Amino acid sequence: MKHLISALSVAVLLVGAQVGTASAAAPHVVAMINGGGTATMAEVFGISSPGTSVFALNVKLYEDHSATGHFDCVDQNGDATGFPGNIFGEVVSWSGDLNGEVTLNVVGKFLSIPGGHPVAVTFRVKIQVFGGAGVGHWTLEVPDGAGGFVVVCIETLDSGQIVRRWV
Repeated sequence: MKHLISALSVAVLLVGAQVGTASAAAPHVVAMINGGGTATMAEVFGISSPGTSVFALNVKLYEDHSATGHFDCVDQNGDATGFPGNIFGEVVSWSGDLNGEVTLNVVGKFLSIPGGHPVAVTFRVKIQVFGGAGVGHWTLEVPDGAGGFVVVCIETLDSGQIVRRWV
């Protein structure tokens, strides 16, 4: 009986060590970014008033710069030609400074409005300023075909907010 208890104790110790090792290897969440609302697009590509957007995001940032969560931005019908659409996807990584500008790297789809079909796209969302109406500011960038990115939307919040919370 004494040997059985000793064997069980060793087994429990080994299982506990394996569970502890697995959980220690998982990256920790360092911050969460949540928000949504409406935003006015600033001049881009020489178009002085591209229109307005409705957006939402819910993202967890991990210490290894991976990320999980979702971003969605819908440009409104009636916006300047070439802008109406829905771009959305899963946030897969991040870069930047949690006390300053944060870049979210997204893999998703673009659906042009009206009558488009979803097209696979990668894009970046750079949050320059966290905050509410008149303060919160972000940009959306798409690949330029030459290995870089080009800004296609410059947004300032009209309503809602973008909030960063440290974990």
